[in-house]
Amino acid sequence: MKENLAIKPLIGFGDLKFGATKKEVEEFFGSPQEVETLDMEGEDGQVEVWSYWDQGHSVYFEKELKDICSNFETDNETATLFGKEVFSLSKEEIVGLMKEQGYETQEEEKEDEELILFFPDAHMQFVFENDDLILVSWAVAMDDNEKVLWP
Repeated sequence: MKENLAIKPLIGFGDLKFGATKKEVEEFFGSPQEVETLDMEGEDGQVEVWSYWDQGHSVYFEKELKDICSNFETDNETATLFGKEVFSLSKEEIVGLMKEQGYETQEEEKEDEELILFFPDAHMQFVFENDDLILVSWAVAMDDNEKVLWP
């Protein structure tokens, strides 16, 4: 695995871009520790999830998009967002950082002890538990007609 763990909204993760093939992902992260196929909620499509438990990442491949990378998740504490170690930031600091980068839209959803902070214009979500960031998820951009906008 390469050490560049920069979260890049709408682009990818480190040097790995959305639209990467399974082979390219494997060259970057190595072999996944678990592979799972999930039905997409409310849709006919499926997604294959490669989990790298030791590294703290998951990579999603959309079946209907020819099995190319469309989404990342990480809970790796060394991951960065715009040069900052994102897991050391508070919710307010993340909101400020995202706004500095031009991402104004945000929504919140509370479920039990979890708070999910969405930035739809960045196709990102930040999951907090008891005020601590526990997961970052980000995806490729799509237009209003759900057409993928590759980086």
